[in-house]
Amino acid sequence: MSTPGPRHPALSLPNKVSKNGYDEIVAVHDIAAWFYRARLPGSWARDYLRQRGFSDALQEEWRVGYAPAARDALTGHLRQAGYGDTLILAAGLARRTQHGALIDTFRDRVMMPVRSAGGRIIAFTGRASEQAGGEVPKYLNSPSTVLYGKSSTLFGLAEARPALARRAIPVITEGPLDTIAVAEAGRGRYAAVAPCGTALTASHVAALAGACDLGGSGVLVAFDADLAGRRAAVSAYHLLRPVTQRIGAVVFAPGTDPAQVLHEHGAAGLAGALACRRVPLADLVVSAELVRWKRWLPYAEGRIGALRAIAPVIAAMPPPDVARQVSRLAARLGLDHGTVTEAVTGAVSGLFDNSRNPAASAVTIQATTAPGLGSTSVPSRNWPLRPS
Repeated sequence: MSTPGPRHPALSLPNKVSKNGYDEIVAVHDIAAWFYRARLPGSWARDYLRQRGFSDALQEEWRVGYAPAARDALTGHLRQAGYGDTLILAAGLARRTQHGALIDTFRDRVMMPVRSAGGRIIAFTGRASEQAGGEVPKYLNSPSTVLYGKSSTLFGLAEARPALARRAIPVITEGPLDTIAVAEAGRGRYAAVAPCGTALTASHVAALAGACDLGGSGVLVAFDADLAGRRAAVSAYHLLRPVTQRIGAVVFAPGTDPAQVLHEHGAAGLAGALACRRVPLADLVVSAELVRWKRWLPYAEGRIGALRAIAPVIAAMPPPDVARQVSRLAARLGLDHGTVTEAVTGAVSGLFDNSRNPAASAVTIQATTAPGLGSTSVPSRNWPLRPS
């Protein structure tokens, strides 16, 4: 049984989802968003958000809510409002237990609605309490439905559209609280989005590109300052490279992320970090490749092996990135600029030569074991056919 709350206009729907039941699922998501929002006051979620630097006004702006801890609080409310179990399940708002009972998908979580590009609420993402046990996932996202697929939906894109239309710089973050933090700090200068519980995909990039001119605006990646965040940023570079040559990264202090910067330094501090802690994302890509060679770099043979492996990476970068990365790689390997330039130029020729060969699907660069480096071998890597 749900906790009584303010009345909300509800539709009387059959216990069945029509073949094209999009409108019904949108309607039930609207009811759920209202339900969660009405239960935020008095919950731990409100105080938690305030402590993180998210004001009540900001919570209202993003329609943040709270999912009660009861097993069927939302389900009971929706049933009372006339919504059938089939529809509730189809919307991803509940699931069946092994005993056949319907229980809420989200329980005891900060709730943030996920909107379609057109602004309709189509899913939710929920953040667990800091006191939740280690077995409880920090974030939980709605399951896939006829409206929602997490591999193609960006949290915050609908909210970002007005700023993007005014030529704000798109910022890709790792999660919803980071997105809200950047949007609050940016206030028209930055427009933030995030994947929902998955790595950035080509479909996400296509969705963002459909909302703005990425070639003109460029894009910033503002991921967490940890190993996973760095790896995600490198992956993002390869996805973004085909659509824009202006790809930057915001490098935060270790152990921090946009939401943490907002909490510790306020909106002005986060805005300052977004403006002043930028580097080309290509820096992180080359640095990540160098890390792979770290154990071999003390040896001359190892440095040459690293050059041979990394030169094709640089050769495949947009022209604005190449000169900087040649200089960085030369300095890191202790090689003269001409040697590195020659290696990258040779890699460019190799990329184009292979692109003219229909039988070649990729350029394979293999660095064999260098003398004095033991029996460890370096795996081959496949690189794109041509620079983007």
